[in-house]
Amino acid sequence: MLQEIRIPRGSKFRVQQDTRRKYPEYEFCIAAGNDIDLVADTDGDGDQVPSDGINDGKAHITVVTFLHKRVFRPKALVVNWHKPPEKKALEHMAYVLILWLSSFTHEGARISIVNIHQATTRRPDLQRRVNTHIQAQMKKSEGRRRIMGGDLNAATSRAAYFISTKSHFEKVDNQFQQFMKQC
Repeated sequence: MLQEIRIPRGSKFRVQQDTRRKYPEYEFCIAAGNDIDLVADTDGDGDQVPSDGINDGKAHITVVTFLHKRVFRPKALVVNWHKPPEKKALEHMAYVLILWLSSFTHEGARISIVNIHQATTRRPDLQRRVNTHIQAQMKKSEGRRRIMGGDLNAATSRAAYFISTKSHFEKVDNQFQQFMKQC
């Protein structure tokens, strides 16, 4: 599972072809968020995709899930984890992505694979909203095996907090711990 992979706008098909060629032993799925401006949105090192005539300096933030073909049957299904009207309420979807797959192992076991790139810790309200939607979807398929991973922007335990961020991180961590207990 990979999160926050930035691919130039309009290159998703090419990225899929290149990845299939390089890693034929895996089936993989990509979920892309809204366009972001890479010139305005760089990391601390200044990494960005330069405009080169084909690429306009815009990109999608994506999450990618790889399923090994020796374990999983081909053609995993993408699960719609929210209803279309809810999408508007989840305005953070440019940066928060959920790729929810349903697949079968070669032994016939049905497994849900959930790859999450959660909202920043600065937005615990959005984290809570996403958690609520995920829990509702999980209740629909209670008893099914699941693999859930990703960048959850919270922890089930921490060794210590900085004094300046202690209350903030305790809030998101406690919220995440409650979410995990209910799953």
